[in-house]
Amino acid sequence: MITARQRVLRQAFLMLSALAFFTFIFAPIYWMTATSFMTEKEMLAIPPHFFPSEPTLRNYQTVLGIGDPEFLAFARNRAPAVFDIFPALKNSLIVAIVVAIINLLVGIPAAYAFARITYRRALPVLTIYLATRMLPPIMLVVPMFLIMRNLGLIDTPFALVMAYCVFTLPFTVWLLQAYFKTIPAELEDSAFIDGATRWQIVRHVLLPLAVPGCTCAAILAFMASWSEFLFAVVFSKTAASKTLPVVAASFVDTASIQFDYVMTAGVITALPPFLLALLFQRWIVNGLSAGALKG
Repeated sequence: MITARQRVLRQAFLMLSALAFFTFIFAPIYWMTATSFMTEKEMLAIPPHFFPSEPTLRNYQTVLGIGDPEFLAFARNRAPAVFDIFPALKNSLIVAIVVAIINLLVGIPAAYAFARITYRRALPVLTIYLATRMLPPIMLVVPMFLIMRNLGLIDTPFALVMAYCVFTLPFTVWLLQAYFKTIPAELEDSAFIDGATRWQIVRHVLLPLAVPGCTCAAILAFMASWSEFLFAVVFSKTAASKTLPVVAASFVDTASIQFDYVMTAGVITALPPFLLALLFQRWIVNGLSAGALKG
């Protein structure tokens, strides 16, 4: 029998463990965000400042190319890549959004077929399909680079879109087919009896009920494309196609590290996925849990 003292000690242990885990996870994020509002001098001060003594938006103004012209000229000489952050933000958004849309356009019909068509080899086919997602990206980067080069797509966002769809589509199909199975087929049968066509059933019955699953799949595809680095650094050569992770990494080299711009690029990179997860957390959880129950 657990005594009152043991219960208090157990709760205290759990609280301390939760606090330690929270600190371990969020301390780097806080440090990155706080230092992005510091000057370089304060950032490198000893002892370190845990709070910005004089918060400044200068790093973010530099990224946008606004503010003191003298400081912008200094930043251009010190780290020219800082002016690539904003174009890279646009490239990352374009690539991630297009990948999410393609995942829905291709993944929904494929997943619906797997969910509704009775086929005894469906599970092995799905397993093989998902297994392609398990391949280490490093195995495919060279063959895909040669394919993209022969197609003349190197240094274009389209090359990244194609590469990311290869990795995200299998998981999208797997997730959505499991989610579609949670929707009773009797609803579609009733619509058939009422004279609805297949397209009308999908449009007016299936998709409205599958919004959480589709949203979850699109957000996961967006996040996977947004933060990918290996293919982006291999396929991108100029600012025309570089994404945010590639530009952020360019501030770290063997000679020096521009901590202020690394932190600023890190905050900008982390912000969209964080907001998406915050806004759609309920649908993400519903989509993943529904798929898990029926998968």
